[in-house]
Amino acid sequence: MRWNFSLWALTIIVLIGFAMRLKGIENPFVDFHGWRQSDTAAVARYFYEREFNLLRPQLPYYGAPPNYAELEFGLVPGITAALYYIFGEVPWVARFVIIAFSLWSLLSVYRIGRQIWGEWAGLAAALTLAVHPLYVYFSRSFQPDVPMISLSLAAMANFLAWEKEADRRYMWRGVLWMTLAVLVKPPAALFYLPLFFWWLRARGPKWEAGLAYVIIPLLFTAAYLRAIHGIAEHPFVSGLTTSFAARLWQEGIPLDWFADVGRGTFFFAVTPFFTIPVLIGLLRGLFSKERFWIAGWIAALAAFFLLVGNHVLNNLQYYFLPAVPLVALLTGATVDMSLSDYRSWKPRTSLLLLLLVGGSFLVSASFQRWLPEKWLRDQPWTYERWYDVDEKTLNIGLALDKATPSESLLLINEYSPRSLFYSRRFGWFIDPAEFSADFLEEARKGGADYLVWINEKPPQIGGLREGKWFSEGFWLIPLR
Repeated sequence: MRWNFSLWALTIIVLIGFAMRLKGIENPFVDFHGWRQSDTAAVARYFYEREFNLLRPQLPYYGAPPNYAELEFGLVPGITAALYYIFGEVPWVARFVIIAFSLWSLLSVYRIGRQIWGEWAGLAAALTLAVHPLYVYFSRSFQPDVPMISLSLAAMANFLAWEKEADRRYMWRGVLWMTLAVLVKPPAALFYLPLFFWWLRARGPKWEAGLAYVIIPLLFTAAYLRAIHGIAEHPFVSGLTTSFAARLWQEGIPLDWFADVGRGTFFFAVTPFFTIPVLIGLLRGLFSKERFWIAGWIAALAAFFLLVGNHVLNNLQYYFLPAVPLVALLTGATVDMSLSDYRSWKPRTSLLLLLLVGGSFLVSASFQRWLPEKWLRDQPWTYERWYDVDEKTLNIGLALDKATPSESLLLINEYSPRSLFYSRRFGWFIDPAEFSADFLEEARKGGADYLVWINEKPPQIGGLREGKWFSEGFWLIPLR
């Protein structure tokens, strides 16, 4: 195969994306969103150490093992656990799995952009996804969100290839990727709305593709949830979904939802730098034949944001990730419009690119002056701090691993299970504000061997034995 400009450019883009994702690749799972990462890492660990069964994911909290939980299909922790047998249980192996999925998504978004608007659009979309700060961070964060997006984009790219070439092999590959995407994380279903509009405009026999894309993922997801729900002690997937739906039904749409979604979309999905190209691409798309799938994607995102609620969106920034590929494609549409006649309009092209890049830098440099003060709270544009490691939490976990017998059960007064994960023990964790003597007694009945009290002052609860203070910042108190 002769390597042309596009192949070289795409290779360079992938290498740029890979280099940017290496930052913090050896970090333990106590950086930003360490709770979500340590949960995924716990599933991989127990596949590796205890029971390699993708239908039996376990978590370390809520008591003695086995601690089966109703989680997403364990494709990501399963691949990671398999690699642990070769390289050992080290963070870079787990993060590399996410990076690999992320780089695959660059190729898929290139295929989508090229199919819709042309070569420049595909390359610009891939470059946007390669350097987008939210996507870069979560492309090395050990959680299933980026793999879900990568599989969804691959399914969408194959659907467009099937639509163009009428080759059923593309269709069945797309069905496979869509099935895995929904299994890996059910919010992948939001990509069905843009797919639906692509399906409507497809020519020739299309019922087979439409039914396959819907029915097969639905059947496999239902079968998986049925299998895991029967043995899981903690219904996370169904529990979260029903709680989100119940909250929306009871409370409706709060007034601050619009401001919070707008703020999150601006900083985490669009970002200040890509604001101008996204707006231009959106105008181009909405006044073209592509307007239906673009509007469908936006509507699906709005429905998803309504379901999860603004409180969740304010705290879990990775819920904005499904918007990032659309941002990349709209940026690609703008770049393609600027470069479509580049051979015969060099002065015009240079001016358009100068205005585009200059305007993007201007917005990035000035947004703090014209945005409302409420939007600037906590400085959401400072992505660098996301890579900071919580050394205290890590050191507490490592100290507990050394100080307690391997089969002991721990009760930790901590708002997240990260210390419990690094202690390599099972047990319980509870927010210090919710800790009570009754909860302590329940944990004792469940077999708790130690209370880990992360506070300089020992707990003021009667009947406890004398504990030992550790310089890492906790009391270790025997309960038996």
